[in-house]
Amino acid sequence: MRRSVILAVPLAVAALIAPSWAVAQPADATAPATDPAATTPAVTEPPPYTGPPKIWGLRLRTVVTAQQGHARFMLGFKSAGPATFTITISSKTGKKLTVVRTITSAADEPGGQVWTLVQAVNDQGYQLPSGIYNAKVTATDSQGRSAKPLKKNFRLTLTPPRARLDGFTVPNLDAVARQLGIAPGGQLVTALGPKGVLVTAGLRRGDVITKINNVDVTTPGQWTAALKALPADTDMPIEYRRGAEARVGTVNLPADWNPAPSYAKAFPVLVKRNPGKLGYLLAAARDRIDAGKAKDAQKLFAKWPKGLAKTGVGQMLQAEVFLAQNNLKGALGAYNRAIAKAPTLAPALLGRGLVLSRLERPEEAVLDFQAAVQADPGDAISQAFLAYALIANEQYEPAVAAASEAIRLDPNYEDGYIALGLALIAVDQKPKGVGELKKGLLRMSDDARALTIISESLEPHHP
Repeated sequence: MRRSVILAVPLAVAALIAPSWAVAQPADATAPATDPAATTPAVTEPPPYTGPPKIWGLRLRTVVTAQQGHARFMLGFKSAGPATFTITISSKTGKKLTVVRTITSAADEPGGQVWTLVQAVNDQGYQLPSGIYNAKVTATDSQGRSAKPLKKNFRLTLTPPRARLDGFTVPNLDAVARQLGIAPGGQLVTALGPKGVLVTAGLRRGDVITKINNVDVTTPGQWTAALKALPADTDMPIEYRRGAEARVGTVNLPADWNPAPSYAKAFPVLVKRNPGKLGYLLAAARDRIDAGKAKDAQKLFAKWPKGLAKTGVGQMLQAEVFLAQNNLKGALGAYNRAIAKAPTLAPALLGRGLVLSRLERPEEAVLDFQAAVQADPGDAISQAFLAYALIANEQYEPAVAAASEAIRLDPNYEDGYIALGLALIAVDQKPKGVGELKKGLLRMSDDARALTIISESLEPHHP
């Protein structure tokens, strides 16, 4: 299927896209050597199906359990003959059906196994509530001929929503901490939402968050995983440092579909009040990158003191700006300079690995991802993309191990499951690999990428 609506508001973390080479082929994909003297009987292809469309084998869980605000489910069926497929989702009250969602594929979709990732929202983009629903699949070809529809009832059950932090933070990297005269590690709070939850809990700019909901967030990887696991509307402890003093507060964060505070007006004032402070300079530029305004971020970076711009953190930020502008060559050069200045800077190692991946240089990418894992063992992102690079190098067993570790570190991270699924398919464990792909797809909010994974890896290898 080719259309769906996304309701979920993404977390303020980088969107990481798997490289094009991260699509596994089965282990037996290479044709075996043959004896030239042997004769091979001709294989006659069956004639193309020309009858009316047929659909059968509807696959849909009877009970769909999903996170509120991120609810989605997989729906599959088989078909014969090219057709346009339509999925209709209706709420069910007794015998009454009320259509809430209609999804239509492109015309003349080919036959075979069909899967789609359905966002559990109505046609206006609002989350469907818990309840009983009916899914109906129809198929019509270009001649107006229709297949017998498929129907199934299912129950949608929603788990508590994910929380959104109402503050802007950057990693308290070694260089940032040295400038501030504080211990490294944790997340430096650089801006706070007015009258927000963090303010009420007692946090102020310059504080360093070390734990949230009893989860250690010393490294950037730990922080990313912890954010995705925060429950909304729940009292949670938050531990932080103010200078050398350890403090504890309580936060009750809103659901992540609430709009995030805007820091566009706050950062210019903060930078003016804290000239030359690396943490605030980094935060102000990243805020512009997150807002999709890479040119503004570049203008801010151009005003950095030369000494700071040439540091590992400064060149890492320059690389992130280039990457936001899709300037891979510029990003690679800046990451090279960042790592030359700070060889164990984990976010820079991860960033360079991602650039090398996109440049189709997986052998070099493996080395950077391995170094990033060593520098930040709690980073599920580095582990997952290490797995992708290992798959590209046909090192499937190590890829399974790396992807499994990514899932252990962050059970909510979709790329851990996708990478594991691709690696398992590559070693001819297709049923298990397909199952892992589905788990990853159910955690994915990027429709375009989900479509690619479904069409290139799920449908061809589904049992």
